[in-house]
Amino acid sequence: MSTARREVAVTAAGVCSPGGVGVSALWEALTTGRAHRPPLTAFDTEGATLRAAGQVAGHTGADGAWRALDLAESAVLEALDGVAEGDREGIALVLGTTDPGVVPPEPGHLAGDLAGACAERTGLGGEAVTVATASASGAVAIAVARDLVAAGDAPAAVVGGADAVTDMAFLGLNSLRTLGPEGCRPFSTRRRGIGLSEGAAVLRLEPLDATAPGDRAPLAVLAGCGLTNATGHLVAPAADGIEQAIRLALADAGLEPRDVDLVNTHGPGTRRGDDAEITALRAVFGPHLTSIPVNSVKGVLWHLQGGAGAVEALTCVLSLAHRAVTPTWGAEPVDPMCADLDLVLDDGPRSVPELRTALSVSCGLGGINTALVFREA
Repeated sequence: MSTARREVAVTAAGVCSPGGVGVSALWEALTTGRAHRPPLTAFDTEGATLRAAGQVAGHTGADGAWRALDLAESAVLEALDGVAEGDREGIALVLGTTDPGVVPPEPGHLAGDLAGACAERTGLGGEAVTVATASASGAVAIAVARDLVAAGDAPAAVVGGADAVTDMAFLGLNSLRTLGPEGCRPFSTRRRGIGLSEGAAVLRLEPLDATAPGDRAPLAVLAGCGLTNATGHLVAPAADGIEQAIRLALADAGLEPRDVDLVNTHGPGTRRGDDAEITALRAVFGPHLTSIPVNSVKGVLWHLQGGAGAVEALTCVLSLAHRAVTPTWGAEPVDPMCADLDLVLDDGPRSVPELRTALSVSCGLGGINTALVFREA
């Protein structure tokens, strides 16, 4: 009997973000640079470096930490479109969040059981796993779910991340001097920190060989995952930890650095974060890096916290589907350390007909680094 790992495909997705509700709205936001980032009114921001946040326009529901559950439910239901309620029993749900202390309003769940509460709302009866690994939570969740499906422990999985903007998260980051007065400006000389956002993004994963004729065509294949926990500082990422995660993901996918056609970075717009990530990418790709489009979505969406890695993974999937790369909004004027890189400073999406493989990098406090490799189905 063969023990080869089954390939895992992305067959559907769901999202709600400052760019709007739904996958098509996300793509439009990424290509136009428009997102909803109004002043915060839910709590007092007097004296904060930044007084606005990325918000999901028109999304009603709970406030505070419980809002993450509402946002997750919205994204999961979009990803389940076309799946009858009777067919959801065995589907696993893996959700990343930066706030594992959230207490869902549903009875019968432990504090922090975001995935369990969301599974109950959406009728998913498989394993429910909540992942809390800071800003890399959504990406780590995707790696966990890929292994569940590849090993046959779940026939399918819905996976991603969700977070709301709470006073604890916003004011806590402000006290750490992490917020920038202009929000996220990845790789720009004007970058001074991040802008915080709410939102949720998920992918539906299924074995590639389980897709039968007439079924929804796969959007992409999740070919490789790499995770490391390596840093010498709580809030400053280490380039060698990021580098190792990327190398692990490429090896897992059976690919060489020259096979990568797009790098979607964590790109938060913090000086230490950007510098460490670019240093890691140079170590992996060498001179070839200058010929690969390198972008960040945080210039338009800002930082979705636990949903960041998931929405960025979805961006890679959409780029493969559209054969196009979205711009790095807010990057100009570009820091001289990045002057030789192709940061995609176009006014709209760039057509890349040869786009076949995309790498997504996510980093979190405490040295959590994740790299995901997607390729065309």
